[in-house]
Amino acid sequence: PGSCVCGRPPLLQTVAPPRLLRETAPSPAREAAKSEAGEERQGQGRMEGVLAVNNHWVKYAARVDGRDKICRTVAYGSEFVLWLFSRSGNDVLRRWMKQVKNVKSGVGVARKCFRFAAPLKDIDAVAHMKERGTPATMKTILHTFNAIYYFIDSIELLSIFQILPYNPPEVKRIRYRFWVVKTAMNISLAFITLARAKSNMAKVRRENGGDRQAVEAAKKLVFKAYLQLIVALTDIPVMFHNTSDWGKKKVPAHVMGASGAVGSMISCSLIWMEVGASLKAKSA
Repeated sequence: PGSCVCGRPPLLQTVAPPRLLRETAPSPAREAAKSEAGEERQGQGRMEGVLAVNNHWVKYAARVDGRDKICRTVAYGSEFVLWLFSRSGNDVLRRWMKQVKNVKSGVGVARKCFRFAAPLKDIDAVAHMKERGTPATMKTILHTFNAIYYFIDSIELLSIFQILPYNPPEVKRIRYRFWVVKTAMNISLAFITLARAKSNMAKVRRENGGDRQAVEAAKKLVFKAYLQLIVALTDIPVMFHNTSDWGKKKVPAHVMGASGAVGSMISCSLIWMEVGASLKAKSA
C-alpha cells in the first residue's frame, strides 16, 4: 500500500491550506485598490508640481525686474513682428500691425510705471556697496547713471500723462544719452565678471578637483557670467538705433527689436534661475 504499480513511492504533493490560498491569490478588489493608490500618488505628485511652478511664478512676478523684462521682451519683439507683418504680403497680417503697435506702446507705458521708484534702488546699492577698487568705481558710475536714467524716465511718464509740460520724444532723447554710459559700464562689468568666474573655476579645479559639487557650482557661475555678457552685448544695437540718426540707418528697427527681445528673454531666464535657487535654499 502507498506505492504505485511499478513499486516506486508515489510523488508527494504539497497542497496549501485553503486559508493560505485565499491570502496569496490575487484579488480583483486588492489589485483595484493598489491601482487607485498609485493613481492617487501620481495625482498628488502632479499637483505638487503644479503648486511648485505656481509658487515659482508668484515669486518671479513679485520682482519688479522680472515683470519689466517680460514687458521688454514684448516691446522689442513687437518691432520684429511689425517687420515680419510688413514683409509678409498678407493683408490680414498687415491689418494686425495697428494692434501690434498698440501693444508696443501700452507695454512701454507699463514698464515706466513699474520703474517709477527705481532710482531709489540704485541709490541704495551705491550706499551699501562693499567692493573696492576699479569694479567698485565702475559700479558706482553704473548705478549713478542708472538712477538718472530712471529719474528722467519718470519725467517722461508724467509728460505722457500730460502732468508735466514736456515733450516725451525730447525727454526720451535726453534719457538715452545717460543710457549710453550705463550700457558701456554694464558691458565692461560683464567682461570683468566673466574673467573672475573663469579664474574662480580654475582655482576650484586646482584646489578642490575631487569636490564635484564645488566644481559644478563654479561652472554654473561661469555659465551665468556668459549669459550676462550676452545680455549686455545685445544692448549695443538698441543703443545705436535709439541714440543717433546714423544708428537708425545702420541698425534697422527689426534688428534692434530682435536683439532687444533676445537679451530680454535671457534676462528673464536669469531671474527665473535666481528665484529657483532662492526657493531651493529656503526649502533646504
